Amino acid sequence: MPLKEEDFLIDVWAFDEKGKKVHPYKGEKGPKKGLYSVNFTNDTNKFQGYTEEQLVQAIVSGKFKQRGTIRMLPIDYKPGAERNAFSPKFYKGKSVKDFG
Repeated sequence: MPLKEEDFLIDVWAFDEKGKKVHPYKGEKGPKKGLYSVNFTNDTNKFQGYTEEQLVQAIVSGKFKQRGTIRMLPIDYKPGAERNAFSPKFYKGKSVKDFG
């Protein structure tokens, strides 16, 4: 089932390699269903499920200043699109590096 706009965290974004805006999205199945996939390591198998509140708190506390990625997609993604992780660049229009 395709993600709906409410499955994305619109206040957080980055840009993909083509310059398209991407946003964190909630997992659709498995142990991270309904949660955002976040990783603060170099190990791609270490993604953790965060609620919206936990993710926002990690951003405003400066946890993403040095490292950290979130699985993100463009809102108008096509089913089957590659799902990559990006370092968040902005939260509510403010650079993520300015928090904390």
